[in-house]
Amino acid sequence: MKDKTILITGGAGFLGSNLARRLLAQGANVTLCDNLSRKGSERNLEKIKKEFPQIKISTVEIADAPNIIARARPDLVYHFAAQVAVTSSVISPINDFKINAEGTFRVAETAGSFGIPVIYSSTNKVYGDNVNNVPIREMDTRYDFDGELKERGIDENFSIDAGHHTPYGCSKLAGELYVREYGGVVNRFSCMYGRYQNGIIDQGWLSYFVIQKLLKKPITIFGDGKQVRDAVHADDVIDLLEIQGKRLFDPQLPSIQGEVFTIGGGYKNSISLLELCSRLEIQPRFEDWRPADQKVFYCDIGKAQRVLGWSPKVSVEKGLTDLVLWTGRELNLEEK
Repeated sequence: MKDKTILITGGAGFLGSNLARRLLAQGANVTLCDNLSRKGSERNLEKIKKEFPQIKISTVEIADAPNIIARARPDLVYHFAAQVAVTSSVISPINDFKINAEGTFRVAETAGSFGIPVIYSSTNKVYGDNVNNVPIREMDTRYDFDGELKERGIDENFSIDAGHHTPYGCSKLAGELYVREYGGVVNRFSCMYGRYQNGIIDQGWLSYFVIQKLLKKPITIFGDGKQVRDAVHADDVIDLLEIQGKRLFDPQLPSIQGEVFTIGGGYKNSISLLELCSRLEIQPRFEDWRPADQKVFYCDIGKAQRVLGWSPKVSVEKGLTDLVLWTGRELNLEEK
């Protein structure tokens, strides 16, 4: 997207910093908007400033992002700024709502008033407890879908009308509706991982497990550890976001404005907590299940394949190997 002006909210985070590098290398004019509240975001920012001195940075809260949009008038907004933890949303649902629902509404409404499209990072948590109401089967190290969803997964048409969501699921779903209402594009991401991710206990679990492993700290699993997710590497996610951005500027192709995509590694890149612990040689401890935790979630990525020509290229095996090496370098450690 050479010569395009791009604004990335949450731009110093895991997803934003990876995308910014790709766009800057292509010659785009990039502004990052971030409040630097997430652990590791300041370090991400310092690194990217050294690599790309031309980058523009606005250190602001999400409430101020609309003012940045109104002043900068970018060609495209990637909206990643969010409260990202389910547990934090349960503890402080009002704060979660203000950031994820109200904050996203203001970004979408302001961008929409100038005809600027928004590409939004949402979550599989918008499906709520519905995911736990479909047939599943239990195996030695994992759960899996049974019946028609087996080895296929959840697509965009799966019901979001659940009897129980977490506050996080509710706020992200509200954000989705506003983004789509104003002509933006929504991605319901499964578990993303890769470079520049600083995982914590309730978000970025693949990165968190690797960090705990390398620091020789304990790992706690909530539930029995057979929960399954599909993992999608940052490089594949950035490929997707780049394709979507280019597509929004191509009048020769059908519009994707207002569309929603389920994005993950798919069944072939699914992994359970127990399987991850085995691969990393971790002995976890166990506590009670978290509210509305989904025993199985992996994406049916067929729509992204058909409409965008996108599919993941990085296997979970290779991605985890790379993540361990990168994290070890960041922590100045070597895996032992």
